Parts: sequence; structure tokens; C-alpha cells
Amino acid sequence: MYLTYAAIFVAVVAVFALLTARGRVHAFLALVAAAFAFNWGIGWSLGYVVKSFGTGFSQSLAALGLVVVAGALMAEIADGTGATARLQQMARGWRRRSPPLALLGLIGGMGSTPGAAFAVLDPLRRGIGGDSPRSALVLGLSLSAGHGLLIPAPVMLANLTILRGDWLLAAFIGLPAAILCVLLGMFFARLAATDAPRPVDTAESIGGETLHAPRRGALALLVTSLVLIALLIVQSLGDIASEPFGGGNDRLFILALGSPMLLVAVGVGLLLLLSWNWEPGGLGEEGWAARAFARVAPLLLIVGAAGGLAKVVQDTGTAEMVAETAIDLLPAHGALALLVPFALAAIVKTLQGSSLVAAITAAGMMMELLAPLGLDDPTGRTLAALAVGAGAMTVSQINDGFFWLVARAGGFTPPAALARLSVGTALQGALAVAVLMLFRLIAG
Repeated sequence: MYLTYAAIFVAVVAVFALLTARGRVHAFLALVAAAFAFNWGIGWSLGYVVKSFGTGFSQSLAALGLVVVAGALMAEIADGTGATARLQQMARGWRRRSPPLALLGLIGGMGSTPGAAFAVLDPLRRGIGGDSPRSALVLGLSLSAGHGLLIPAPVMLANLTILRGDWLLAAFIGLPAAILCVLLGMFFARLAATDAPRPVDTAESIGGETLHAPRRGALALLVTSLVLIALLIVQSLGDIASEPFGGGNDRLFILALGSPMLLVAVGVGLLLLLSWNWEPGGLGEEGWAARAFARVAPLLLIVGAAGGLAKVVQDTGTAEMVAETAIDLLPAHGALALLVPFALAAIVKTLQGSSLVAAITAAGMMMELLAPLGLDDPTGRTLAALAVGAGAMTVSQINDGFFWLVARAGGFTPPAALARLSVGTALQGALAVAVLMLFRLIAG
């Protein structure tokens, strides 16, 4: 039955791609239709899909949506101060613009969620990367690699805690694996997306006057972006189950540092303070805020709808049941046994959208499978945790808010984003698990 549910979901995604090709149907409407179509296909009640979709929609907006607003406000302020144009001018003289973005993505991936990290780094990407489609894809794939394989990303913290892996060994193996995935992402982005820049209109400003603070604004944008990423990484530390952050007020304080509301306040306030370029009405009805809200409103609806679709599928239990069914079909001997934790996480991630949920689910399922698979030793447990992380970044698609942030930033249609980000994350996941299997063979 649940395999049928999964097949229905895949068919819904395929129809979604056809409907949204070349803008025939708006992505928000298509996502709502996809939720109803999936619900109709599995035969559940209308009340179920309405309730689940609404819950997922509101949760997605409360979490990722507010961070998207912070990023949009920062982008407008950066454009107004001339920071974006200044960074684009500086980057024109660089031989390669992808490596700095890849490094930012690898570091940002250790934050609480790749979607939040992408949102706060996107204003900086528009400057360094020239707002090109390739820059969006490079940043997105780098964030995905870092989030799936590096400590202290919540995915890895959860895997290592549940499977009792060796943290130092995970860091020793995970870093080179993540770097290889980032290099693959850069190569794939070079083949799949153009590097043609989209220059910022430097004449656009409040009251029709060009704003002049480009150098100070560029430095302010860089510092603000790094501070926000640092907050997201520190927030990840709050997910460590043991002391000193395992409980109490200290942990609550650390978790609050990366909260969406604080990111909005810190991002906008710090950027304005450091750029020191205040314009009357900038945060009013016709200033930076108004333009940011108008630009980001369609994306917020799409992010919310993606969360709604993910919740509809998640509540059916389809992902978990399909993963359990796949256990008997996967190899269970030697280094190939690492395909089991990878596939379990990849199935759950692809069907229900959340990397963290996929990691926790797959790691929980693996607890009883470590001994039968020959992974019940310190190295095996650690490699299994890393394999779960590799699977949890495979595959980002339409039920993942992160997918839509990268798609909009790169100017990709939904089918084009599926062919780029979804395929890119699949290739990175395959490379990561191959590296882990190779290490298992060498280490015995």
C-alpha cells in the first residue's frame, strides 16, 4: 500500500513539473493542487488534507518565512547603499567567483537549516556572484553538502547521538567528504547554469536619489552576513544532547540566538548601523521595507505551500513505511552495508522534505540494524551516521522550502530547478556514500 502511495507522490511531482513549465500555472497554486491530488490518490478524507496542509503552511512560514523576510530586507538595503553594485564590480576582476561562494556555503551548512543559511547569505551572493544562476546553484549545493556531513549541523548531531558514533572520527571523515561534494557541486553548476551576471540598478533609491556608501555598505553586508551565519551555527550547538548545553536556561538561550525573529532584528539593525546610511522613510511604506515585502511575498506563499505539501505526506507515514520496505531489498554485507542507512535517509528526505526529520528517522531505524549489517563497531557506527547525513541531503525537491529559495534566486523554473538542484543533490549524495564505502574498505 505505501509503495503505491510513494508512486502516487512521484506521479504528482511529475505532473507538477508539467503544469509549472514555462509559467503555465503559478507554483503556489500547483503546490496546493499537488496536496489535494496526493490526498485524492491515497483516498484519505478532505478534512485530513486541509488540516495537515494548514499546519505545515503555518509552521514553514513561522520558521523559514521570517528568515526569508530578513534576507529580502538586507538585500534591499544593500542595493540602496550601493553595496551590491560595489561587490559586483569587485568580483568582475576575480578569475573565479564560485570558490568564495562554495566556502561560504560549506561554513553556512553547519547552521541550523540550509534554508535559513541560504536566505541570510543570498544578499551577499548577489554581490559576489553577480546574482547569476550559477552562483545560486553553487551556494545551494555547498550548503547542502555542509549540512549533511559536517559537525555541528543538527543532522550530524542527531545521527551521532542516536547511533553513538565517534565525533572526532566523524569530523575527520566528514570534512574531506563534504569538500569533495562541494567540488562536485561547483563542477555540476558550471555545466548546468550560466554565470551571466544580473547587474543591480544603482539608480534605484528612495526619493529618486542615488545613494552613495558603497564601500562601507559592502563591508557592512559582509560582516552582517557572517554574524548571522555565526548565530545559526551557535544555535546548532544547542541541539547537542549532552552538557553543557543539554538542558536548562543556557540551552534555551543558545537556541534563541538563531531564532527567526532575532535574525530579522539583528540582520536589519546591524546592516543599517554598520553601513551608517539612514534614509528617511527607508523602513516605511515606500522605502526598502516596502520593496522587500513586495518582492518576497510570492516566495513566502510558495515556501508555505511547500511546507504544507511536506506535512500532508509526512502525516500519512508514507516515507517511513517505504523506507522499512526497502531494507530487505538493499545489500547487507561489507562496505555495501552503508547503502542501507544512506537509502533510508534518502527515501524519507525525498518523500517528506525535511533533512533533520529524515536523519532522525533513518538513524532510529538503524539502531537495530547495526549489528546485522556488521556496523556495530566505533568506525561502523560513525560511518553509518555519516551515511545517514549523506542520504538526508538527497534529494531536495518541491516539498522542501530550501529548494524554492535556490530556484527563485537562480531564476529557475520548477522543472529547471528539479533538473539542477535535485539532480545535483542526488549526485552529491552518491559521491558521499561512495567515499564512505571506500573508507570502510580501507579501514576494514
